[in-house]
Amino acid sequence: MKRITYTLLTIVMLFPLLFAACTPQSTPAPTPAKPAPTQPSTSPTSNISPPTSQDAAWAKVIEAAKKEGTLTIYSFNLVGDVGITVSKAFKERYGINVDIITGRGGEFVERMKTERRMKNVVADVNDGSTTFAITMKAEGLTVSVADELPVFKDQSVWLTNVFGNDPKDKHLVGLSLNYWSPWVNTKMLATPADMPQEWRDLLKPQWKGKMILTDPTTSAGPQQFFVPLMREKVIDEEYLKALYKQDIILSTSLQEEGRMLARGERSMSIRGSIATLAKIAQEGAPIKAIDMKDGIVQLISPVAAVIVGSPHPNAARLFMDWFVSKEGQTAYTKSSGAPPIRKDVPDPTTEAARLTPQRAIIQTVDDNNVANQYYREKWLDKLWGR
Repeated sequence: MKRITYTLLTIVMLFPLLFAACTPQSTPAPTPAKPAPTQPSTSPTSNISPPTSQDAAWAKVIEAAKKEGTLTIYSFNLVGDVGITVSKAFKERYGINVDIITGRGGEFVERMKTERRMKNVVADVNDGSTTFAITMKAEGLTVSVADELPVFKDQSVWLTNVFGNDPKDKHLVGLSLNYWSPWVNTKMLATPADMPQEWRDLLKPQWKGKMILTDPTTSAGPQQFFVPLMREKVIDEEYLKALYKQDIILSTSLQEEGRMLARGERSMSIRGSIATLAKIAQEGAPIKAIDMKDGIVQLISPVAAVIVGSPHPNAARLFMDWFVSKEGQTAYTKSSGAPPIRKDVPDPTTEAARLTPQRAIIQTVDDNNVANQYYREKWLDKLWGR
């Protein structure tokens, strides 16, 4: 009897344990972890603003430009090594081929008018003298892209108003802050005292038959140069008549004047341009820019513009943005010897080309308009009795 009692007691004691083993066990809920303390972000991009719609739009322009793959520039300025350097740098950056066709401004105006009439526009961008650029704009051959280009967002980088020749419509983008003044071949001077000091000095007998000037029938440059000096009463028409009697040799371009001056074929270029002659001086030619105490002309030249109906509109806009960027300006000024229009680009001009004018006469839009009118009227030819 006792054995049965012990057996029953054992079963009763073991039953709860057997029941618990057969019952499914629930997993206890995890205890929520305490959040880690917030730390300041050390990511290098934490302070960068998110892309704007304008950034996204420009990214599409870059993508479309790469698909176009090429652009054509009509240029008076990107000649020789300068054009090679600029086109190579742009292609290395974006993989886009650049075809540069060089020539004179007047020829390009007529060529582009014909292309537009025939509905066969070839050029995407044009660069050259301010006078012909203004003519192109007046003919409806250019378009403003200023509001589209990121390079113009920061106005603090410019040495002057990059749209100074076209401040209202902003078709014409300046490439260089330039000066026009006499340049001389220093080896052709008898003594340092022969260096001209003011404009009246050019009427001295010692300069007769020794000076060069671009032919005013092939370029509006002489008119563009003389008009600001006349406005400020530095010279007048009687002075110009007397100057022509000095047996001036007329050249076809500033480039030709530079070569003649460097070779010693003439002693002075009356309207020397830093943008054109600085490179020749940089190469070791014995030529030097002259400051005149009664004034020299300061201008924004050359300039560039996008052509209306450009066959490669995205590549044209991308090139314009790049051309006046720090990278583009460095490539251009270093190869051309021209002074930059940006503060963050080193001035490559040699000591012989640098000027700190005693009096800088700033060329205005009105000056350009008058110069264009004089060019059309053959004003200097009439003045000189040609």
